[in-house]
Amino acid sequence: MATIAVMIATPRGRRLLATKSEREAALSAESVLRSLDRLALPTAIWVQCADLGITLRLTRYLTELQEEIISA
Repeated sequence: MATIAVMIATPRGRRLLATKSEREAALSAESVLRSLDRLALPTAIWVQCADLGITLRLTRYLTELQEEIISA
């Protein structure tokens, strides 16, 4: 298992999430993004993981999620 860190910029500061699984990282980050006011989106997101595939998948997923929330 990889250690994954996701940092999300919010109006009240940065939120740092650290998880051991890609699914847990996605769910935790999604929860933070959905709690933000739509006007705060899109926001900066940084994903760090030794596995480049995980980093790219999570980054793409969270970017697309923001677009979905904005257009809802």
